[in-house]
Amino acid sequence: MKIAKRDPIYTEHSRHNHPHITVEPGERFLVETELCSGRWLQSPEDQWDPSKTEGANPCVCVSVAGAQPGDMLAVAIDSINVGSLGYTGFHGDHHSLAHRIHRHPWELTTKTVSIRDGFVEWDLGKKLPVRPMIGTLGTAPEREVISNSSGGPHGGNMDAQEITTGTTVYLPVHVPGGLLHIGDAHALQGDGEINGGGGIECRATVEMTAHARSRFDGMQWIRAENAEYLITVACSSTAEESFYQAAGELLRWVMQTNAMSEPDAYLLLGQVMEARCTQFVNPTRTYVCKIRREYL
Repeated sequence: MKIAKRDPIYTEHSRHNHPHITVEPGERFLVETELCSGRWLQSPEDQWDPSKTEGANPCVCVSVAGAQPGDMLAVAIDSINVGSLGYTGFHGDHHSLAHRIHRHPWELTTKTVSIRDGFVEWDLGKKLPVRPMIGTLGTAPEREVISNSSGGPHGGNMDAQEITTGTTVYLPVHVPGGLLHIGDAHALQGDGEINGGGGIECRATVEMTAHARSRFDGMQWIRAENAEYLITVACSSTAEESFYQAAGELLRWVMQTNAMSEPDAYLLLGQVMEARCTQFVNPTRTYVCKIRREYL
């Protein structure tokens, strides 16, 4: 099995990034992701210092043979095995919730944790169940270079808990091979990702497959699906804008899947759509909208 190792790492989604590996359609491969802020975390005693950061959400890059501009990549996440160490943290000067609820900026506050046997060991015997996810997953844009701290129609830093084992994510292809960027694994994350240092940031080994397919008609944002849901993801400068874009993408998908009129699909979503803001601290806000398959 081919392995995309975590060296070198890229901090931007770019057509100029050289892929770590090239895989055939449907070929299973492994990706070793680096910690979202770099290589500094090596022991339980290490504490995050922003000066140690080596760039935002470092990624590895994988090319899918045969993928051409105008296609989409169907990326299936088969497993995520998180590392044994993780951290979280914030600095009140830089993140909106801490700034809004406290009159004075909070000091830099961080927490390094051990991860073992399916749990994050928080403190005083308290354990939090691991729910691994991939925070950053996207393809290279056609011309521009986009920081890994941002999300957009290419994917990127979505920080959506639905991007996890058992999910297939659909991403647009703008350059030959697609240049799939993968990184920023979390062992756990709450909605909003209100700590600037994310959820439980960690390293991981991810097993995946990818196929190039014809793009969905009218696809403007990210689509994903698992055994229970059809899911759409949008990342824009405001949560409100992201919500409308993700909801609109889901409306188009429901119409296509069920041969429904737009008004009928709209009425259905008004009753059973689920939606929430999964990330509120990066340059772009992430909204997820989804519908259970049982309603389709």
